[in-house]
Amino acid sequence: MKSSIRMKLIILAAIILAGNVLIGLALYITNQKRIESEQLVQQTEDIISNLDNILLLGKDIESASRGFIITNDSAFLEPLFTAEKIIFNNIGQLRQQFQENPAQQERVDSIHFYMQKRLAFSLQQAELRSKQGLPAAIAYASTNQGLNYSDNLRQISTAVEQHEEKKLKQLLKSNKFSVTAFNWISRIMFVLISVTTILLLIVTGKNLQQNEKREKRAAELIIANKELAFQNTEKENRAAELILANKELVFQNEEKGKRAAELIIADKELVFQNEEKEKQEAANKELEAFSYSVSHDLRAPLRHIGGFVDLLIKNSSNQLDEKGLRYLNIISESSHEMGNLIDALLTFSRLSRTELQKTNINSQNIVAQVLKSFDKELAGRDVEIIVSELPETTGDETLIHQVWENLISNALKYSKNKEKAKINIGYEILDNKIVFHIRDNGAGFDMKYADKLFGVFQRLHKASDFEGIGIGLANVNRIIVRHGGKCWAESEVGNGATFFFRIPNEEVFKNNKPPKL
Repeated sequence: MKSSIRMKLIILAAIILAGNVLIGLALYITNQKRIESEQLVQQTEDIISNLDNILLLGKDIESASRGFIITNDSAFLEPLFTAEKIIFNNIGQLRQQFQENPAQQERVDSIHFYMQKRLAFSLQQAELRSKQGLPAAIAYASTNQGLNYSDNLRQISTAVEQHEEKKLKQLLKSNKFSVTAFNWISRIMFVLISVTTILLLIVTGKNLQQNEKREKRAAELIIANKELAFQNTEKENRAAELILANKELVFQNEEKGKRAAELIIADKELVFQNEEKEKQEAANKELEAFSYSVSHDLRAPLRHIGGFVDLLIKNSSNQLDEKGLRYLNIISESSHEMGNLIDALLTFSRLSRTELQKTNINSQNIVAQVLKSFDKELAGRDVEIIVSELPETTGDETLIHQVWENLISNALKYSKNKEKAKINIGYEILDNKIVFHIRDNGAGFDMKYADKLFGVFQRLHKASDFEGIGIGLANVNRIIVRHGGKCWAESEVGNGATFFFRIPNEEVFKNNKPPKL
């Protein structure tokens, strides 16, 4: 009887083992096919990605050449030269990826050929624009050679990509078939092994029933021993937890002490910073008061100098020779100029002390008023002024009026030597903020001196070329900074300048959204 049960168990176990071996073999084969398919899929995706990169670089070449033709700005050629350096390496990599596919290699060779043609065409366009001007570049572009090269590139690339996508679909279909086949084999083998296992359990059950009573007593003893061991382990764990809790409590107390010390240090640092801030503010106020006082005190002796020099010229000019009169005239002009400088300093000083009276500001009306005040200056000049629809803003209307007046005056002054002056006044939205601009086609300036532009008495042109004392832009900067904003400029010598300023306008966006650009 025992021999019969043992034989049945051996047979059933052998069947289960064979089933497991078959499942494992099927799993291994299917997994190998899946890995190979995934590698092919990844290779195909890499090819498509590389092809897309080549097309993007081709578009960079076209965009760069167009931008340079339109603007004649060499900065637009940087993407073209970058693409020139790497695009043929990418094409070489694409050809390497098709080393086992002669048909695709021929298409890649065609891509290489037309890309060389398209690049040469773009470089020729840029050279014509640079040397012969915009009409020559446009005439060359009108031959449609570049368009033909680009169309051929897109057609060949589309053919390559369609072939690879078709290949990718076939691989995915093959993967799906392999997975489906493996699932069906696994299900069949699972059913067979389940049936065999049930039979094994039935046969084994009969044998286990005979030993159940004997093993039950042994199991009870084992359970009792395990329970006892478990209780001892729990006691040890509780003791260890108490030790850890005590250590954690000590650590937390130490951390609290450290945090308290850090808070004390932070409070001392805050007090020190506040004291330093108060000292700085006091020093600034003292410096401004000193500047105001000095400027104010200088006016009286300067008036005396100017007055007495004017009296000398008026009453004693017949007693002086031509050189003496010239000296007196120079002294008079210098005293008047110094008076203007002192007045400008006083105005600049007052701007930092005047309390801001913020209201809603109609920018359109302010610009119209400022332009009207320059009617006499515009008489006899050919000036084209374009004013876009401007949004409302918030701030001190008097000070913002002064900002517009200074910037528009600058634009008119530095474009006076142009046969036809052009001034554009508008705005744009950057980072959800309104940025106003005043653009002219005047003398411009070198951007390497832009950091000096808004300084007091900083001039980037000769006084003999353009009148002024160099305080207007400093006043503009101080007004805008006091409003919590920023001003800056962009320019090129001989090609005009653009001045920008921005002040916070969060409430304007909430209550009076500006027109769209």
